[in-house]
Amino acid sequence: MKKLLIVCVILSLGFKNKDASITTSEVMVTTEHPQLDFNKTSATSQFIRTTLYRGTLNETVNISLYLNEQEHPCGGNLTILSAMYKYDDQDKWLLLSVTTDALKKKYCLVEDYFTGVLFLEENGSHFNGTWISPNAKKQFKIELETVPADKSSIEKLDEILFDDLLYHKNDC
Repeated sequence: MKKLLIVCVILSLGFKNKDASITTSEVMVTTEHPQLDFNKTSATSQFIRTTLYRGTLNETVNISLYLNEQEHPCGGNLTILSAMYKYDDQDKWLLLSVTTDALKKKYCLVEDYFTGVLFLEENGSHFNGTWISPNAKKQFKIELETVPADKSSIEKLDEILFDDLLYHKNDC
């Protein structure tokens, strides 16, 4: 106990400043986060998958769905899923908010501004499920399958997803 008291006294003597003058210092705080580099080559990419699906809504309306899955910056088993879809007879893509049970391969994709919800189940290279209107009065069957997409198509889809849809949604 005496040794502890002696150590405390010695430490407190070292902190006393008889001058008692106040000095100022500059502190810089940054809130910037590192940006993901979407131009990486596939060998070093943080992308887990970038997949284009095509199929039908209600067996008559042709649709396309683009899914982009990336490693989460925090690491571990976490991933970030971003998605969009469109009716093939229209140019405008609709942003989707994705929630998933990855183990069961089930996805809930909510259209931006809640104009509809897609409940999909992944089965190999296919998605099957249902589109439901916000009032739940309309429900349509969805069938999608993976289609090949070259690097330039994926880059264009990523540009629409990240630079247009997500940027504008999160822009102040």
